[in-house]
Amino acid sequence: MTRILTAAAIIDASGQSRGPSAITFEGDRITSVAALPAGASFDDVLVMPALANAHDHGRQVRTSSIGGFGKPLEIWLHRLQLFGPVDPYLAAAAPFGRAVLGGQGASMVHYTRAQGLTDYVSEAKVVARAAKDVGLRIAFGIALRDTNPLVYGDSQPILAGLSDAARAEVEGRFLSPPMSVKDQLARVDAVAEAIASPMVDVQYGPNGVQWSTPALLEAIAEASAATGRRVHMHLLETKYQRAYADQHFPQGIARHLKDIGLLSTRLTLAHCTWATPEDLAIIAESGATISVNTSSNLALRSGLAPVAAMLKAGCKVGIGIDGQAFDEDDDLLREMRLVWSLHAGWGFDAEVSTADVMRAVFVNGHRSVNSPVTGLIEAGAPADLLVIDRAALDDDALMPVDPVDLLFARGAARHLKESIVAGRTVALVGKVSGVDLDAIHRELRAQLRAGMADRESFRCVLPELETVICQHFSDRLGCC
Repeated sequence: MTRILTAAAIIDASGQSRGPSAITFEGDRITSVAALPAGASFDDVLVMPALANAHDHGRQVRTSSIGGFGKPLEIWLHRLQLFGPVDPYLAAAAPFGRAVLGGQGASMVHYTRAQGLTDYVSEAKVVARAAKDVGLRIAFGIALRDTNPLVYGDSQPILAGLSDAARAEVEGRFLSPPMSVKDQLARVDAVAEAIASPMVDVQYGPNGVQWSTPALLEAIAEASAATGRRVHMHLLETKYQRAYADQHFPQGIARHLKDIGLLSTRLTLAHCTWATPEDLAIIAESGATISVNTSSNLALRSGLAPVAAMLKAGCKVGIGIDGQAFDEDDDLLREMRLVWSLHAGWGFDAEVSTADVMRAVFVNGHRSVNSPVTGLIEAGAPADLLVIDRAALDDDALMPVDPVDLLFARGAARHLKESIVAGRTVALVGKVSGVDLDAIHRELRAQLRAGMADRESFRCVLPELETVICQHFSDRLGCC
């Protein structure tokens, strides 16, 4: 099927907006892009590549709904145990639907919280089916961890600080023996065999250096080199993780990752909020990608990533939502604006440009999730496109204004008229095309509410656990 889009302007990774144009695509590929002759009619829209969310976990609902607001990562993570298991299709389709409404055509799904109602491979198949129904490209990063379930170190001092009832509750929920390294890597192979496709890229997903033994990270590095499979991992998200890395890897954490062969063009590092100039130089040299997750870092009080320094060092930078967009709504268009606003520089000092931000979501993020999108709207490129209502974006209509300026001044998901992925309309005027997102949210919330009773005993001990953990970290680096 052939379709022609006409647009007032095209914005892509070329760095310059193009005037009135016609974009023709057939199936999942663009076949031609041509400037319209003077006087030709066109739709009053902007067309740009669909965006890539370089780091996310596919969270089913907002974590402030379980009291997560304002909690540092090191206690917020344990609070996620308040979410009971639900139908994995609903748990995946809900964030995937919100993703396409927020301008995403591709997203990382670092799958750190399986529902566990079936075997893992069967659940992964359900997640892939949800992505297919919605029409979202995904990278499925399989969580891999084998140490430090409570804090970045020995759990015993934490357990010793709890009452008997709290200790029993915490041990039951967090201290299960981890799978062997061999079995964890075999799981990745099994999932890849089951769900890998042009729309689903299976990746190794070590949770982070503080949650992985050296043996696990070294085995992942070896397996990635042997298979060519990408790796997605958290790094230096918080100052407490920085302290852990400095203590355990005095030669430098980036240098250690390079030495074991993990740091390569196949690696994406989420956050790097507390990376040093030396770290960034080594990461840049390796060709690895960094996903900055600005809203998440603000929500979890983790800090502001040194984005300008990353770019100056030559790092490839993507942008992730991390399940914590500024308004908890998965709006990647707004996230672009937030990143630019916080990192552009002050006064006449220009440090991060709008072109840098667009490259992050048009190019680097797609590379991170192994999407074929190149960031250019040209013949032969994938037909992964966003159609933005230019008239709504410029409703004042006082004088001609560069559409990129308008996009970064006020662009948000509400301006999205249509989202196209692989030639398929996946969202149209605020509605997901492939699933009934409202019905999915209703049933998902009903299942989560029904499961809260089983979490009541844990909810009751959470204040005690959080107090002990806060004291643990404050004894090391000051109040958390």
